[in-house]
Amino acid sequence: MKNSVGSPLYNPLTPEKRVISLVREWSDSEKMGDFNARQYAANEMKKYMVKTEDGSFTIRSEGPDQDSETMHTSHGAVAEAQIKYVNPLRIDGKKDLKILDICTGLGINAAAALEKFIDYQGKFQLKHIKIDLVEVSWETLATALLIPIPLKSHDYIKKAFEDYLIQENHLTFRNEEKNIPSHVDLHVHCQDARKITKGISPSNEYDAIFLDPFSPAKSPELYSQEFFQKIGELLKEDGMILTYTSSAPVRHALINAGLEVGEGPAMGRRGGTIASPSIENISKPLSCDDERMIALSDAGIPFRDPGLNNLPEKIRTKRQTERSQARGNYKLASTVKTPVYLFKEVDDEGLQKRVLKHLRNLGIKNLNSDESRYLVCPQFKECICHCKQKRLPTSSARIKEMENRLKRIITNKKTVK
Repeated sequence: MKNSVGSPLYNPLTPEKRVISLVREWSDSEKMGDFNARQYAANEMKKYMVKTEDGSFTIRSEGPDQDSETMHTSHGAVAEAQIKYVNPLRIDGKKDLKILDICTGLGINAAAALEKFIDYQGKFQLKHIKIDLVEVSWETLATALLIPIPLKSHDYIKKAFEDYLIQENHLTFRNEEKNIPSHVDLHVHCQDARKITKGISPSNEYDAIFLDPFSPAKSPELYSQEFFQKIGELLKEDGMILTYTSSAPVRHALINAGLEVGEGPAMGRRGGTIASPSIENISKPLSCDDERMIALSDAGIPFRDPGLNNLPEKIRTKRQTERSQARGNYKLASTVKTPVYLFKEVDDEGLQKRVLKHLRNLGIKNLNSDESRYLVCPQFKECICHCKQKRLPTSSARIKEMENRLKRIITNKKTVK
């Protein structure tokens, strides 16, 4: 597959420029016959490697005005892969496992999945694994050949990357000696993930989709509602989307795409997110506070990319505009987390004053008013507002209902006026 990201104006977030330049110099040297260029590049790469808490390494992104972030959490690249992506996988009873690894980066998530697959072989029915590895930058794939990763299965990933890079004439010499077993099927796709997924038939083929771009603020094009609708179509009925982020707009977009959503395993203070067509895959619902912020505040407004072809800046700007329009008009302001305090006591007078101001902008009298009770009633085991509605069992259902209740309150206020 050609190394193309489509529009020349689209500049996706990639490793920092110094890393990209180093990889390109190595590529050029190999094409001129320098067999030692890879070893030289590996030695130089040590200058840019960032050691994480589990001893594994990551690298920094290239960001505007030096606003960069690392490719993996400071807690550890391997630990994050195992905890947030691999451990939640449901593979008991499966003979074949198919994974779509979006923003595969250095290939650590895929390698961790292979480790689990190899561990399960012989103990369970699992016989074959297929991973589609999607990465927009060939230089990132090449970087994976230079950074030591403490997972034996990463050798298979490096072999797949090297084969691709030689096939596409980015590299010349083969250094990776480990052959990929016949029961391991690795396909490398170097292109904008939006283009890749648009080209995949919605055949419900994946058991899991690993979603591991840079943060939503940096790469909103891979967190849009439309992108989630597309990749949701590629899941089996018991499949799941796994991502490290707990971002409100991301979770709301997943819900709007028709998926059940819950907390992923925690690493540090926050867990990631698990989304699935099946509620059976959601072992932990979202917190009450998160449900409220998603449903009732402007923080939950999702990123939108209707044609799956907009530039990141346009997607960010569009959401910022929508948030400004929504705040105080049809959504509660997120600035002091106003929804969190509904039907609660607030002792801090300054905070209470700000919260009440935001409520009254939407015509809600106070924190314990009929409207306040009505809004958050779906979260309680028993009705607190006399609606007598049957209790809703999932975070997705509660968020949708609270969102609809806020719309009804606003519509009724306008009708009365």
